[in-house]
Amino acid sequence: MAELPVLLVERLKDLTHIRRWVIAFSGGVDSRVLLELCAQQLPPERLLALHIDHQLQSGSKEWAKRCEAICEHLNIAYRCICVNPGTGSESDLRDARYQAFEEVLEPGDCLLLAQHADDQAETLFLRLMRGAGVRGLASMPWMRPLGQGVLARPLLDQSRAVIERWAKERGLEWIEDPSNASEIYERNWVRHNLMPLLRGRWPRLHQRVTATTRQLSEACELLDEMAQGDLSQIRSSPEQLPLLPLTELSRARQRNLLRFWVHRVSGHWLSEDELFRVEEQVIGAGCDRTPELKLGGYWLRRYRECLYLQPALPEREAPFLFTLEPGERRLSQGVLGFEQRASQGLPVGARLRLGYRQGGERVRPLGRGGSVSLKQLMQEAGVPPWLRAGWPLLWQNEVLVAVPGICLCHEGVVEGGLTPLWRPFGLSDGGCFGRL
Repeated sequence: MAELPVLLVERLKDLTHIRRWVIAFSGGVDSRVLLELCAQQLPPERLLALHIDHQLQSGSKEWAKRCEAICEHLNIAYRCICVNPGTGSESDLRDARYQAFEEVLEPGDCLLLAQHADDQAETLFLRLMRGAGVRGLASMPWMRPLGQGVLARPLLDQSRAVIERWAKERGLEWIEDPSNASEIYERNWVRHNLMPLLRGRWPRLHQRVTATTRQLSEACELLDEMAQGDLSQIRSSPEQLPLLPLTELSRARQRNLLRFWVHRVSGHWLSEDELFRVEEQVIGAGCDRTPELKLGGYWLRRYRECLYLQPALPEREAPFLFTLEPGERRLSQGVLGFEQRASQGLPVGARLRLGYRQGGERVRPLGRGGSVSLKQLMQEAGVPPWLRAGWPLLWQNEVLVAVPGICLCHEGVVEGGLTPLWRPFGLSDGGCFGRL
């Protein structure tokens, strides 16, 4: 087996685009070894040691000072961030820690974590007990995107014993976190009870786990490639997924595609329970309904046999008066634009009021030859119901003169005027819907 310094250089040699290495430094033996390796093998001016203080231990402030002293001795820049991990559960601790990582990472940064083969084995068995699928059982990848940078785990195939032996042989000092002995945390229970039994029965446990997670990772890549192929055949725009071609796939491919698409748009991986609710409550709902389901920070909705996945809608801009000029005006819920696109339009310099539906409005669309209710007009244009309340309307002297992106009205148009366009946030194809 290669020496750890050689292994670190080998793992990172192809990452030539990295401008700064951010080392997650808890002060424990694993991160202490990683810090020492980086100090030996990487340019010190490109290193930052990042310590996360969870503020759960009475001695956490002292630990942070000890970490800072070690970094000062190694001539490595140091930063400490205090977080408030909610309940103190394992998931809250992790979420708080990774949120801090993302806040620090800038383009060109690589976060280095000292997780090793024992951590990987623990993760595999924990996820197995939680009913994880192929992606979850693939456990921790050695590299993945994180925030504006990337995350790498160069010691992922090395055992805890190898890392501790390397630290002791060089006389390194590290911090022992007493919470690591508490079996309240599931990971600690697995570490102290299950793993010794497994290693006693299968001495090459780490190598077997590494081989298994590698094969599972390859299976995930194949599933993603299949989903990408299916998506490229049926997708109309990034946030929309037509149901007819989706339902023509086998159920396994439907579920695989739904997982992939939701993650591609929102960054959220569907749990098995969430996927079941998507199938039952959204796809399986009656044709006369417009169901919706919250997934992370996004909403999944169905309208006219198409799935939409969009962020939560922002508060709409308050009504206001303005003088019409060419160009764009950014509102909280979208972008309102005015262009000279047709022979007729709204007059430049007109004093207009931007407002919204109150109910019961009727309009006289230019070229239609009669009036129609605003509700019907929006239905004909294919405006999804959840966007209608925030769709801007333009009034002049209390007369409705335009529904941006949908129609101009007979009242108020002049030769050579401006056409109003509307692009609501969350829809990549904007708000024209083929009308203007």
